[in-house]
Parts: sequence; structure tokens; C-alpha cells
Amino acid sequence: MYQPEDRYTQANISRSVNIRPLLAVVLIVIAGVVASVFLFPTLSYLGGPPDVTTADTPTIDPSVPAPYQGTKAEPTTVIQIDGAGEGVPVQIWNDSPTNRTVTLEVMHNGSRSSLVTHTETLPPNGTLRLEFRSPGFLLEVTDESTQTTGTYAVTADQFDCNSRFAEIRIGGDGNIDSQTVATSMGC
Repeated sequence: MYQPEDRYTQANISRSVNIRPLLAVVLIVIAGVVASVFLFPTLSYLGGPPDVTTADTPTIDPSVPAPYQGTKAEPTTVIQIDGAGEGVPVQIWNDSPTNRTVTLEVMHNGSRSSLVTHTETLPPNGTLRLEFRSPGFLLEVTDESTQTTGTYAVTADQFDCNSRFAEIRIGGDGNIDSQTVATSMGC
């Protein structure tokens, strides 16, 4: 026998079955919006070249490793390559008894664009400091008198839990070499 209640129950079941796919789509869209709000600001610096700042009167971070504290003159200029996270300092050192003109170029590997081209005359024992706040860069240092060029890559593995400090040394003969000092630390 026909009961009116059954017809209304079937209509309610049919409506709830049609609403479920729509509700699933709405929930997926909301989850995507929430994820993009948190994820994309974190990754936004990876899309293009970051900002670059230059300080003519630098303040030196006291956390420079002991072998380098007080052994060289304070940098004449500090160039900061902005991004997220802790920085990797790179010091360019004129290890010669005479003034030396050096040109440096910082290139962003992701976009292959040149961020900084800077020429400076360093006094004997003089330094120039760069602070990279994110990986993905190539630094080229050229001694203008000999046209010798040295390169230093700033890679992702330099931004692990260890503390790092790099030095690019320009010798009296114009040779350019680099070394990196790292401390082993746990995360």
C-alpha cells in the first residue's frame, strides 16, 4: 500500500545524494585556497630574482667563525641578497700588498638574470662581503689587473643545519681561490 511518508523520504535521500558531489567540490576548492594562502608566500621568492641591498657602512655579524675574526679589515661594502632563511656570508679578500680592483657579478640561476654587477678597489688586506639569504646563485669574481675570474656557487646544501662561511681570496699573483668553513650541527 502507498504511504506518503515513503515518497518524502525518497525525495530527501535523492536530494542528499545530489548534494554530496557538490559538497565535495566545494570542500576541495576551499582546501586548495587555504593551501595556496600558506604555500605560495613561502615559495614566492623562488619565482624570480630576489631583492638586493647594499650597505656602505656595514655592521658585521659577530657570528663570523673564529679563524676569520680580526684577521682581515672590515668590509668596505656588504651586499645582501634577500630571500628566506639564514644567510651564507661570502667574503672577498684582497690578499696582496697593493690595491686591487675587482669586479663581481651575482647571477640568479633560476632566471639566469644578473642581479649585481659591482666593481670596487680593495686596499691591501681589504674585504667585500656578500650575504646570500637563499640558494640558487653563481658569484663571479674578476681581478681586473690580470682578468682572472673565479666562481662560487651558492647551492641548496649550504642552507642545511650547519653554519657556513665562505671566503674568496685574490692572491698577490691574481689567482682566485675559495674555501668554505662549516660547522657540523644537528637540526
